[in-house]
Amino acid sequence: MKVWASRRREEGAVLAAAVPAVDGASLMELVVVEVTLDGNRRPAKVARLRPIGEQRILAQLLLPKLVKLQGWNLVLSGIEELKGVAGQTRGVAQTWVCKLWVPDNAVGYRVRDTCQQGVLAPKSAIRQSSGTRGRLVVTTDYVTPLQRYTLCAEVHHHQVSTFPAGRLVDCHIEWMSDETFELGGLRVCASHEDQPERLERAGWLVEIDVKERELTKREARMLR
Repeated sequence: MKVWASRRREEGAVLAAAVPAVDGASLMELVVVEVTLDGNRRPAKVARLRPIGEQRILAQLLLPKLVKLQGWNLVLSGIEELKGVAGQTRGVAQTWVCKLWVPDNAVGYRVRDTCQQGVLAPKSAIRQSSGTRGRLVVTTDYVTPLQRYTLCAEVHHHQVSTFPAGRLVDCHIEWMSDETFELGGLRVCASHEDQPERLERAGWLVEIDVKERELTKREARMLR
């Protein structure tokens, strides 16, 4: 995703005000991927800021966690690695505050389920589904079935409604590419008849939703 990014910490200490995540950089590309880090054969998840269209890494967070998403703003936290005087690598806390770049006709998000009844759906079926269109909010909330506070994602239809159209609890970011990202988590399934309340694996494929252009009279005639 294309973002303007700032950081909230300097060598692990909180700053009085956010500063640019990368000095001299403006719009950048934010991705979340799994890579094999030096000295570790096991893949690890990282968030990276790169120049648009390039693979060069401008800044990186290890073990990134989604903290909040509201509107076109998202917050990630993780570990930033710094080189010490003796050449040793030191890990410190870091937080990125990002504002998504979206096209002028963006109206919200389109969310597609990646699981059905706890089973991962085929990629082709995910892409072909119409999904849910509306507002996406990710924030911390108390989840009674888990008996604790945790990160929750809700998608709301554009029309005013009392309840969300969908909800993920204990959610996290799986990956992010240049146009989409995926959230993983759990879905609360309410009790029904002799079935007790249960939690099952769930996830969403998320992309920016844009308002479709109305066809001209000539284009409409051609489709008839």
